[in-house]
Amino acid sequence: MNDCIFCKIIKGELPSRKLIETDHVIGIFDTVPAIEGHCLITPKRHVTYWNEMTYTETAHVFNTARKVAKRIKKTLKPDYVCMFIRGGRVKHTHVVLFPSYEGDKCTGFPQSALGTPNIDLDKSWEKLKE
Repeated sequence: MNDCIFCKIIKGELPSRKLIETDHVIGIFDTVPAIEGHCLITPKRHVTYWNEMTYTETAHVFNTARKVAKRIKKTLKPDYVCMFIRGGRVKHTHVVLFPSYEGDKCTGFPQSALGTPNIDLDKSWEKLKE
């Protein structure tokens, strides 16, 4: 993808604050962090939807996320290291990692931010179960 910011970072066309890089994955600081330690782990191959990663890519992305999360936990000493998988605004799958502390605005997210939807759990379960 010629206009993908992550692809440009991976190719070295844009600067980044790299935390980790392998043949399959790159880990960088978010340029507009929500909190100290907010970072992104992304496969080097352009993948729009996380469920379209290969098994190998998935293993590399999550093992790298695990390594970085341990580094965040050891260094910044948060109560939790939160993880989201994104690909919305930037159409390149990426794992978002950020430290979270007891009582911060991330506690209970996304439920606390989205309110209480009216969902019929039985109907939803019927749709999604095998």
